[in-house]
Amino acid sequence: MDDSVQHSDFRHRLELLIGSEKPYAWAARIGINKGSFTNMWYKGGVPRTATARKIADSCGCRLEWLLYGDEPVWLEPEDIHAASPSSAEMDAPLAPPLRADGDDHFVPAGVHEEFCFIPRYNLKASAGFGTSASAEQPMFYMAFRRYWVKNYLNASPRDLAVLSVKGDSMSGVLEDRDTILVNTAERNPGEGLFVIRIGDDIFVKQLQRLPGSAVQVKSANPLYETFTVDLVRTAGEFEVIGRVVWFGRQIA
Repeated sequence: MDDSVQHSDFRHRLELLIGSEKPYAWAARIGINKGSFTNMWYKGGVPRTATARKIADSCGCRLEWLLYGDEPVWLEPEDIHAASPSSAEMDAPLAPPLRADGDDHFVPAGVHEEFCFIPRYNLKASAGFGTSASAEQPMFYMAFRRYWVKNYLNASPRDLAVLSVKGDSMSGVLEDRDTILVNTAERNPGEGLFVIRIGDDIFVKQLQRLPGSAVQVKSANPLYETFTVDLVRTAGEFEVIGRVVWFGRQIA
């Protein structure tokens, strides 16, 4: 790494990215091992290029700002879209500054510390007869308070995805066009609402684990029949994508 990186300034920029989160918890969350972080945080070290890129990708900031203080701080939207899905789109809990229709209004300073930005996919979780589960790229990102995600959902932002509901089989619980937040780390079928894949289609259903390897798949709408899936016999054809942990609805 370039010797021109001044540790005192680098440490200050690192503090801005970490915000109110505990430093070692922050490092673990974005995948930096304890030894490397200790070297940066306490011993005056600067990160290797790969580590610096990991920090920048995870926080949505520019590498040049992180290392040298060169502004602007945050990536522009076109920079995010040009980045690889494995770094900027899938792992980054932060998004670039958001602007109103006019270029004279910006998100208040510090918003990137308070909020995490979850990818919103065009893929719809069918509450009807299924939707193809082909690979998708995020359409945009939705903001959720980091404190709420961590303390109420007990989730990591990188495990969350936003989808839309399609159909009426869950009517009374979830309605057509509802927005759902899915925790993809919760893939063990149990009691609750889950997004599942059956063949090439995905659904949102109420699951109930039965004795043995069976799972009951239920709809809220009585017009749709309940059915049972054997996890052993349907291996490869049935998959739990994640648990629904929140939903939003447009009133009118």
